[in-house]
Amino acid sequence: MVEASLLAYVGAVTFLFFFWAYGLVSFALDLKNKLIPGVRQYLRGRREQKAAERERREREERERELY
Repeated sequence: MVEASLLAYVGAVTFLFFFWAYGLVSFALDLKNKLIPGVRQYLRGRREQKAAERERREREERERELY
């Protein structure tokens, strides 16, 4: 009886370990393929917006100086 329950316990732990490992690998791949590129794209867009805003302000300032 003890041997059967021990075997069932080891089998269940092994079974759950594979799903746990699969979850870790899946999470790492999601980070690599979705989240990190998304954050990079967001930051790139923010930099471009700031640069465009700076250029717009400088252009307006030059126009004001001309008048």
